[in-house]
Amino acid sequence: MSFVDIFKAFCLAVFGWLKAHGLVVGIISGASLVGSVFLCALVIAYLPFDYFMSKRRANRIRQPILIFLKNVLAVILIIVGLILIPLPGQGILTVLIGLVISDIPGKRKLERRIISSPAVLSALNHIRSRFNRPLLVLDEPTTE
Repeated sequence: MSFVDIFKAFCLAVFGWLKAHGLVVGIISGASLVGSVFLCALVIAYLPFDYFMSKRRANRIRQPILIFLKNVLAVILIIVGLILIPLPGQGILTVLIGLVISDIPGKRKLERRIISSPAVLSALNHIRSRFNRPLLVLDEPTTE
């Protein structure tokens, strides 16, 4: 049996399961959409207004299990955000939230690159204004 045959059998099994359990998949998908929108809005609203400034911030979490769980959640959010990018809505913001809560090396540079997009910054500040929070501030670009 070749890899292609195994892959076809796997796809048929998955699609058969999805067809039989469509309602459950729909409910879980809807709940995860609502949950991710709610979670993203809360994280954006309660970020410190100067979070994206160039100064370094210390991590307040010290317990290894909490750091592990936080990073697992971050990876899940990044993966879900990458899946959602082609669809209209929360893709980029979900990736950004995953990066914000993670301890991935190089995340600050990537966060600042994403947030420097006027559309992303505008969307984040719109969410923050709905929660009556101060707008996010960025460093002034340097001219070298």
